[in-house]
Amino acid sequence: MSAKRPSPVLPNAMPWPIFEKLRDKRVVLASGSPRRKDILENVGFRPEIIPSTFAEDLPKGSFDKLSDYPIATAGEKVYILAGFSELTSGDGGLRAPDSRERCGPRRHPDTVVIFPPEKDTAEGGKYHGEHSEILEKPINKEEQLRALDLMAGRECEVVTAVCVGESFYPHSQLTSVYPTVESPGFKLQSISVSTIVHFFDYPKNVIQAYIDNGEGIDRAGGFAIQGLGGLLIEKIDGSYDNCVG
Repeated sequence: MSAKRPSPVLPNAMPWPIFEKLRDKRVVLASGSPRRKDILENVGFRPEIIPSTFAEDLPKGSFDKLSDYPIATAGEKVYILAGFSELTSGDGGLRAPDSRERCGPRRHPDTVVIFPPEKDTAEGGKYHGEHSEILEKPINKEEQLRALDLMAGRECEVVTAVCVGESFYPHSQLTSVYPTVESPGFKLQSISVSTIVHFFDYPKNVIQAYIDNGEGIDRAGGFAIQGLGGLLIEKIDGSYDNCVG
């Protein structure tokens, strides 16, 4: 007889209705980010962690707005997990799901840094005529230097999308999950949060000192707001946790 799955709701959780609904469900976080894990545990929630294997290679030019890119990416990650992460047979192979077995929500957040913010490059914006771009995780120190130099004295937009999928049939195949999908046995919904980050007009020697410290090379935009990167930031408009997670 298999052991009962531990509840994702921790004893220190606030008595909110959403936690009561999730108390006896299996909830999977499709992200290996330790920062997202910490944010959830701080509010009393500990989902099972199964990082998605989606390659994050959607063509950015296919989106009318760059802020739609993380929504689509997060949705694809949930789709991959919903189809292939569940239920093994005794020999370790996948088994057919019981049609009566309800699989709890799978959540996947995805975060991008957009520079300049799209509202500023739109008609009437203060940087109208420039083109917004997504600043990825830098692949080397030269890319990190470019990103931080671009943002000195200016602003970027941090956008996090969260997709929540719930299914009765864990191995059902879907053709698309963007922006919202509802099909027999599966439902996916998406939300996104935006934070504007204002940077000090720091000189290049400050940027180089930060890069030489080694922080930020694994973060979108090349900075970590919760670390030494916070010294580069003058203020934010919006959620701090959005920038951390």
